[in-house]
Amino acid sequence: MATGGKTELGVDLDELRLLVGLSYRELARRTGCARSTLHDALTGRRFPRLDTVLAIARVCGGDTTRWRLRWVAACKRSHLPRTAPTMSLQSTNPS
Repeated sequence: MATGGKTELGVDLDELRLLVGLSYRELARRTGCARSTLHDALTGRRFPRLDTVLAIARVCGGDTTRWRLRWVAACKRSHLPRTAPTMSLQSTNPS
C-alpha cells in the first residue's frame, strides 16, 4: 500500500477493481461515474467523494461499511473536511 490517506485509499480501491477484472470503462458503466472521476480517484489524483468510493466498492463486491470507515479515516489523515451527508449517508444513518 502507498502511504498517505488519499493515495492509500485510491490504490486499494484500484486493487479491488483489478481483482474483479474491470476496466475503467466497465467500472464507469456499472457505477454511473465518469471514467475521469474514477481515474482521478483510483490514482490518487483527487480525493474521492464518499459516493464514488461506495459505488466502486458495491460494484466490485466490497464491504461498503468497511470502505465508508476507510474513507472517514483517510479524510482525518488528510485533514480534509467531511462534507454534508450525501444521499448514501442519509439512507444508512437514522436521524
